[in-house]
Amino acid sequence: MTAIAEVEPGYVGNLDSTQEEKLQQFWTLLMQSWDLSIPGPEPARKSSISSNGTAKVHRRFFSLGRSPPQPTEQEVAAIPANLLSTLESLGAGPNETKAVGSLLTKLPGERLRSAFLTLLKQDHPDALLLRFLRAEKWNVPKAWIKFVASLNWRVNEYKVDEEVLLKGEEHNLEKSRQEGNSADKKDGEGYVHQLQTGKGYFHGVDKWGRPICVVRVRSHSPSEQTQKGLFDYIIHCIESVRYLQVPPVESMAIVFDLTSFSLSNWDFPPVKFIIDSFQENYPESLGAMIFYNAPWIFSGFWKIIHGILDPVVAAKVHFISGAKELEKLVPKAQILKELGGEEDWDYEYIEPLPHESDRLKDTATRDSILEERKKLGDELFSVTAQWISHSDVDSALSRRGEVIKGLSANYWKLDPYVRARSLLDRTGVITEGGTINFYPPKAATPVDEKSKMVTEHVNEPQLAAAAA
Repeated sequence: MTAIAEVEPGYVGNLDSTQEEKLQQFWTLLMQSWDLSIPGPEPARKSSISSNGTAKVHRRFFSLGRSPPQPTEQEVAAIPANLLSTLESLGAGPNETKAVGSLLTKLPGERLRSAFLTLLKQDHPDALLLRFLRAEKWNVPKAWIKFVASLNWRVNEYKVDEEVLLKGEEHNLEKSRQEGNSADKKDGEGYVHQLQTGKGYFHGVDKWGRPICVVRVRSHSPSEQTQKGLFDYIIHCIESVRYLQVPPVESMAIVFDLTSFSLSNWDFPPVKFIIDSFQENYPESLGAMIFYNAPWIFSGFWKIIHGILDPVVAAKVHFISGAKELEKLVPKAQILKELGGEEDWDYEYIEPLPHESDRLKDTATRDSILEERKKLGDELFSVTAQWISHSDVDSALSRRGEVIKGLSANYWKLDPYVRARSLLDRTGVITEGGTINFYPPKAATPVDEKSKMVTEHVNEPQLAAAAA
């Protein structure tokens, strides 16, 4: 059976006092981005607390090095005064200030706030911010920049929620069946090709409860799909796995099955896209990257891959040969037969069912749930401000935990109105209300022990980070 995941240091429920302070500073910067009433740092703390806990270092007037680029007037004007003051107190230099101003011109105030609540979904808000803090070694201004840059990518560049999640599999299937030979049709065909061939699929969990994605590299041929079709599918997979990460689990395991890998399967752009996505837009979401049964010819390609990996991600790479070695990461009974294990399960694609996503058309219900979400968001920010200001902390933390639980439950009410149904819904892995069944029973077969491994996102809320 899968072990119960322990809460590691630096995660919700296990923060030391310094980490909690960093989290509070991050929340301060974030809320000051849209709320002018959130105060800046106390005067006694200005210029003494930096993002790495050391005194702020002032740049000398005379230096042989090139001066860092200064923020433009437009960029400075985009930064609220209270936010600018806090950035200075945390040791942010011209580069960071310029980046903050640039991002706020693209995603100002209320748009940033709205994007945050949309990204949050059923997640714990502290867990979300802590991923960026850990990725940036607890440097608060850099974590804010990385976080808001990912929001900007999500909202203004890739349009993840309105294009990838709202439209989903059915939309791409419809595109693939269009007449003619348009770019849209080719993109749809490429997306659907991934599903029909089972090139990449989710099944089960490893010993730490992390959802497993298996990628059959031998099934990939660069010419069989457009880059957009493939990239849209990759983002849909990364987004889908977020629903499968049952707290305290916050990451996934990817098994790149390199059995029968040949030179014709090598394709650098999607490899780089996957790595960039995890490192820039979904940091701390990859728990293990497993290269399984890699042949000797892969060694040259590994050198290329290793060159673009962040050291933290590189440390999560495992080269494994054979099912016996894989047992170090995945329980023996849950290693698929195609990987040399015992589990008798085969991937099968089930096409979208008629009317399965009809609730996407019910915009009135959607808007009603979104209004409830906005009110919960307002209360979250209010009680978070109380927690940060040390005002009636016990009461604030108690109410904050309730609000966070309410936001998670609210998302699962909203989910059918903003996310097209997927294969994970059709096969019973994701069920109504946020229940996750990693091993759903097959139709007309008795439920075995593994199918009882059902966990719920909403019934066991995590403790607020400050209670660690």
